[in-house]
Amino acid sequence: MKTTNLNLSVAEAVAHVRNSLSEKGFTIFAEIDHQANAQGVELELAEARTLIFGNPLAGTKLMQKDITMALDLPIRLALVSNGGQTQLLHQTAADYSSQYAVEGHPVLEKIEELFAALEAELSN
Repeated sequence: MKTTNLNLSVAEAVAHVRNSLSEKGFTIFAEIDHQANAQGVELELAEARTLIFGNPLAGTKLMQKDITMALDLPIRLALVSNGGQTQLLHQTAADYSSQYAVEGHPVLEKIEELFAALEAELSN
């Protein structure tokens, strides 16, 4: 897992990521607001949101190589407040390669490029 510290609030980062992913042609399948869910059961939790998104063409190519990747697809990223610091959390190509038979797959390179672009955008 990779963690990147951001100088934005969780809400600002989520808005930016949602917009960026949409502009890049990704489908956002779900957004989970963990803090709101915790409040719903009368518990406290720092801000934490998970976005589940993907591209069916790319995801299918990975699953054609190793169908068990269905467990981790679509891709997820989390934007959390950890000790007052907003962080972007996501799996890396190395993480996927260690868990599935997809090492060196070209789609993993595209995933790395996507996360690098998001990190750069969020750092500006």
